[in-house]
Amino acid sequence: MSLPLRILLIVGALLTLLFFLLQIRRRRLQIDYAIFWILVSVLLLIAAVAPGLVMTLSVALGFESTANFVFLVVIFVLLLKMFSVTLRLSKANQQITDLAQRLALLGKAVQEKDGEETVEAGRDNRPL
Repeated sequence: MSLPLRILLIVGALLTLLFFLLQIRRRRLQIDYAIFWILVSVLLLIAAVAPGLVMTLSVALGFESTANFVFLVVIFVLLLKMFSVTLRLSKANQQITDLAQRLALLGKAVQEKDGEETVEAGRDNRPL
């Protein structure tokens, strides 16, 4: 890996890491979501500082090209992240549905209660 590319990767990884830390500090990003992206930034930093490690892993696993290994790892990690986000989204949608149903039931109960009070109040105000 050429020196300019390594410097670019190091600067990019550090800027990405700084960006995520700032988002956490500004409370725009929850820590549990940011941990994944921080780990990705750290792995990019390690790959930039020690490219021989990535090359050694790709050769040891039988890849003909280091680029193929990197692309496969990135695609696999992003698919895992997408699946994780899909699970959280499904759970959130179920919770929204449950809350909407509970709110509807509470609204109906309040309407029925108001209707009973109106009828009772009307009975008390009738002249004898």
